Amino acid sequence: METTTKLLFAMGVSLPTVVQAGWWEDIDISLDGFVRPEIAIRTTSGENPYNQRGNIFNGQPVERTSFTTTDTVTRGLPQADNEFNLTILRGKAALNARLTGNLRFIAEVRGIYDIDEYDNYTLDDAPGTNPAGTLQRRPNLFEYRVSSDGGALQAREAPMALELTGRDYMVDLPKFFLDYNVGSLNLRVGNQQIAWGQSLFFRVLDVPNGLDLRRHSLLDYVPEEFSDKRVPSPAIRASYMLGSWELDGFVQHFRPTIYSNPNTPYNAIASQFTVHDLYGEVDDEVNYGLRVRGPLGPFNLQLMAARRYAPDGTFRWTQSGVDRSLTGAPGDMTGPLMAQTAFERDPTGVVSAQEWFHYAGLSRLDAIDGLNASINEFPAAQMLGAAPVQDEMGARLTLDTFFQASGGLRGHIAREYHRENVFGAGLSYVFRGEAGSIFDQLITNIEVQYAQDRTFTNVSLSRDYIVEDEWTAALVFEKYQKFSYQFPATYFVLQWLHKSESDLFGRKLEGMGGSAERAARDASDPSNANYVAFAFQQPFPNLIWRVDFAALYDVEGGLLLQPAVRWTLSREFSMELFYNYLEGDLGSKNPNYNAISTVDYADELGIRAT
Repeated sequence: METTTKLLFAMGVSLPTVVQAGWWEDIDISLDGFVRPEIAIRTTSGENPYNQRGNIFNGQPVERTSFTTTDTVTRGLPQADNEFNLTILRGKAALNARLTGNLRFIAEVRGIYDIDEYDNYTLDDAPGTNPAGTLQRRPNLFEYRVSSDGGALQAREAPMALELTGRDYMVDLPKFFLDYNVGSLNLRVGNQQIAWGQSLFFRVLDVPNGLDLRRHSLLDYVPEEFSDKRVPSPAIRASYMLGSWELDGFVQHFRPTIYSNPNTPYNAIASQFTVHDLYGEVDDEVNYGLRVRGPLGPFNLQLMAARRYAPDGTFRWTQSGVDRSLTGAPGDMTGPLMAQTAFERDPTGVVSAQEWFHYAGLSRLDAIDGLNASINEFPAAQMLGAAPVQDEMGARLTLDTFFQASGGLRGHIAREYHRENVFGAGLSYVFRGEAGSIFDQLITNIEVQYAQDRTFTNVSLSRDYIVEDEWTAALVFEKYQKFSYQFPATYFVLQWLHKSESDLFGRKLEGMGGSAERAARDASDPSNANYVAFAFQQPFPNLIWRVDFAALYDVEGGLLLQPAVRWTLSREFSMELFYNYLEGDLGSKNPNYNAISTVDYADELGIRAT
């Protein structure tokens, strides 16, 4: 019996069980689970430019002009040639146990193993390299490493709740809580995800949890929204019904958004940077919030307020702490000074002014102001001969002078976290029209978020962060429409998002428009950001097949299209096939004006068999 149960459980078969003896007679336990491979096959030759072996300057001769001489440098790393963006085996098991009439225990264990079929970067690719930090030395797919309490770089795994990770595997408990329900009160205590928003791409009122981007970044199967991305956290959540109105509040342990590590398939932080994550300074802090929602005449209204640490964090220059001389030449005693700058001599860093300007643009940073901040805020840099510059020519001469002397400089940045107050309001209305018309039962939602004193990464990476209020607003139309008696109704959703200060990924708009030819400050930055999303689902008559389609358009010139097919052969087996088409260079504007261009290397065919 035990062997049979384990086999059925591994196959994903639900096993409701009711024990009929003694005081156990009210216990009802159900088990469910699945195992599935998930792969994403590359359909483009472009590699991830944020990784060492995807750097567009690899193998490309670039002229450098310093204050004293002109030379040509070729970044010596081999270019990767990947066939896959994703090759993981995922399993999940869920337990739902009714302990009493009012109390349930809900748990979910998730296991992920990456087969690691990637053309990976190794230290041998760059002779002479010896970068500080374990994450810079070998691709690490799952460990989230932060600085130790003493400040040692990437010295410990972050104390993530109920999670065990290694270089190529991850096991966690995204759900592990008690659910108590009596009368109008519902109480959940334990590790959990809190979903306050239901959207395809946009998060306006969905503020409690950060996102986990270690697996498939934001390019997963769109109909699942953020259900697999929200970072779980120990929390107490309580909701109470007052007539037709609901009060919903939470207190949770703060956990940040988890970015992909350097040189992994979907990494979005240029690998010429070394990140000192200072999560340890706030890992005992809590977030809390309250939401109220209910009917108001013909409308449904919701109001929310939260006091939280912004999960994405901010970035700034920080001392490298690496005692390695500027030139590496015998007798060069500049190591202690270099340790007090934001740089580390290493060939996996930036090697030319052209590369510096290009990657500042990709990162939505300002190439000139970024150089000046790394000089003005570090006296040791000035003692090494660096001086603030006034224009692009001065910046290029200064950069190439130091790159010629060093052979390459890695930038060191710190990730910090800041408190903010977030307020939101939502209003929904269901239109009544002629039966069967496009307007009948059309649901309209308006959501607005106001973030007070939000802290943004300065486009210069200065420690003088930008602190401004930000408005975010969304307009959403959704509807089920019957087009044929033979086919089930088609679901449509159309969304518009507006942000006043940052792009879809939270990057300040002042950093938009930079390129290898100019700094962002010499470009005309957009005054706001706007996005349009559209999606539909069409089940077939036998419900075995379903066609999905999703699109995201950045009005500054970026587009994501995801057509998909879902095949449900039986209760035990299903498959999804979807394609991510990304275009970040629509229209006449520089691609660094839009958010989609950040991932437009990742055209891919996704396959999941569950």
